[in-house]
Amino acid sequence: MTSIPSKNLCVRRQQCPCGDWKCYITYEGDSEEGSTAPELVKEEKASSGAMITPYVGMVFKSDDDAFEYYGNFARKNGFSIRKERSRISPQLGIYKRDFVCYRSGFAPVKKKPNGEHHRDRKSVRCGCDAKMYLSKEVVEGVSQWFVVQFSNVHNHELLEDDQVRLLPAYRKIHEADQERILLLSKAGFPIHRIVKMLEQEKGIQGGQLPFLERDVRNFVQNRKKVVLENEALLSEKRENDVLELLEACKVMKEADDEFMYDFTVDGNDKVETVAWSYGDSVNANAMFGDVVYFDTSYRSVTYGLLFGVWFGIDSYGRTIFYGCVLLQDETPQSFSWALQVYY
Repeated sequence: MTSIPSKNLCVRRQQCPCGDWKCYITYEGDSEEGSTAPELVKEEKASSGAMITPYVGMVFKSDDDAFEYYGNFARKNGFSIRKERSRISPQLGIYKRDFVCYRSGFAPVKKKPNGEHHRDRKSVRCGCDAKMYLSKEVVEGVSQWFVVQFSNVHNHELLEDDQVRLLPAYRKIHEADQERILLLSKAGFPIHRIVKMLEQEKGIQGGQLPFLERDVRNFVQNRKKVVLENEALLSEKRENDVLELLEACKVMKEADDEFMYDFTVDGNDKVETVAWSYGDSVNANAMFGDVVYFDTSYRSVTYGLLFGVWFGIDSYGRTIFYGCVLLQDETPQSFSWALQVYY
């Protein structure tokens, strides 16, 4: 390996695995003038349009940068990659990374509980040996990742550009498309119509989206599953919070005999509506209850409950608080129950 200095640039020339001295790695730094390095830099710039094949000794700032670079290289060459193994040490953390071809290794044989083999789909894994192994080293206090093994030998056919984009690693639904898909799904559009609309909106031919119809279907189903899980958690939290509210009302009643509260339950014995009022508010209602204002402008987004507040006016024209209530809806039945609680 040789280094040739130039003005504010150091060009390191490193031998490729093929034995040819045509790969250059540039480093910024001070250097002497009057060297032949500018010619080498010019040669590097001229060939920068083509992606350099990874080689042993290639350096990356992080393992994520290495994975992104190798992924771009794989896509240009008709295959995709995946992360296989990593090794950890107490001093360096993750210090080794193995990236392999998506067809590396062999799928494990699955067995039924009775010992019989599953009738599975044929696996795409065929023991391909294409790989890029990395090792982390700390150079002058800076972590760097070096390629320690690289092989671009495949035992399967590489795909053309119009085929490689259909590999699972490259079928991505971007955030803007996700929002559009969810909007159309909520409007009742079937999956195939959603795909057609996306193609028309983007002005592309059928089948040219960066994802497939089944990707859209899986995305919608997974999102619905997440929504249902969140609703179940929210329902459980709501029930617990309402029970805590009733327990707090019970404690207030023990401390203040004039404190008033009431609630109703539905057919499943779950709390449906709750109303409460403090002792001072009860006395104020008895004295100035001729003028009442019931405000229901606030609704809890988290629980979906309607929050109603009773207000009145005292002899000095000041607003006074009578009580409050949590209702399921704004039906006459709900308002009738709320009125009966206070009057």
